[in-house]
Amino acid sequence: MRKFSFKLEGVLSVKLRLEEQAKAAFASAMQTLNACEQRRDEAALRVKSYEAKLEELVNGVLDVTEISICREAIRIVKEDLVEKENAVKRASNRVEMCRKNLSNAIMERKTLEKLKEKAFEDYVKEYNDEERKQIDELVSYRHNAGNE
Repeated sequence: MRKFSFKLEGVLSVKLRLEEQAKAAFASAMQTLNACEQRRDEAALRVKSYEAKLEELVNGVLDVTEISICREAIRIVKEDLVEKENAVKRASNRVEMCRKNLSNAIMERKTLEKLKEKAFEDYVKEYNDEERKQIDELVSYRHNAGNE
């Protein structure tokens, strides 16, 4: 009997490569998101430290130039924080898009693998049926040869 061959084996191998690429893209997007979140958190800490410094300046000896410099620094760092928040949102959206692509790639691969399994089961059944047929022919040939 012929050897088992899956007609869509080439498509399955392409789907496996696409899944690997989707995994790599997802991992890259997650790294970018983590880096953006870390930079955002650092900017938030800088804002808090400048606010604490401003609090000290206001409650201590009043130095108007120091207070105005500190307020300007807080304004600048808050603008930077807003930019970092936007970067986190963009990175989060990219992660979600990569997650969807990855889940689609996994679903397509699993579908093809199930088709391959079903085709193999059909092949095994056909092989067993053919084997039984050959055994039946052999038995009936021996039976008929013994009667003659």
